[in-house]
Amino acid sequence: MTSATPARSGSKGAVRRGNAPATVGWSWLDNLLHVHPATTVVMFTPVIAACVWLSAGRTGGWALAGWAGVGYLTWTLSEYWGHRIVLHYEPEKGFGARLHYILHGVHHDYPQDARRSILSPILSIPMVGGTIYLSSGLGSLPLVFGAGYTFGYLTYDLFHLYLHHARPKSRLMRHLRSLHMRHHFRDDTRGFGISAPYWDELFGTSIARQQRPGTAGPGNPDV
Repeated sequence: MTSATPARSGSKGAVRRGNAPATVGWSWLDNLLHVHPATTVVMFTPVIAACVWLSAGRTGGWALAGWAGVGYLTWTLSEYWGHRIVLHYEPEKGFGARLHYILHGVHHDYPQDARRSILSPILSIPMVGGTIYLSSGLGSLPLVFGAGYTFGYLTYDLFHLYLHHARPKSRLMRHLRSLHMRHHFRDDTRGFGISAPYWDELFGTSIARQQRPGTAGPGNPDV
């Protein structure tokens, strides 16, 4: 199978429907680069369970919850800065341009492809594994910190998938979906916090709501 031609993810609104073709020349490699959402759950749920299990009894209950919360908060910063600095670093040509397309550009071109809505394992595995190793292997933090971090990553991935493929009913979920759709279809240089949009507010990258031309007024919000 031939690989897809890279396209800039910044082509806001120029969305292709359906599933994306392979981003590399071999379908088996593409299936390793872009996995089914269930694969991510199967890979990382045991990591969370193991970190909690190994921490139990070594850390008090409140401390356990506290370190898990710190791990989760650390993930939200990884989500924001990883999305902003890594996934939206867009070289114009060469290997860097190809790599950007494989890791994130294809998701902007095919936002309804579930496999492209999940972070590639070539990023998620080193990111989660590296964080646990640095925090608890080299550092002295309890492993439950890694559990909170990994839980944050996994919920982010599924949350991102939900915002693309569901029609949220609650006001909060509709708001969060609107924020993410603005990133996709209006300005992909802003709106990097998906499960944690408060970092956009703090770091000055939030996307304000706009009105559709000719429909100004409450009740006619645009993304």
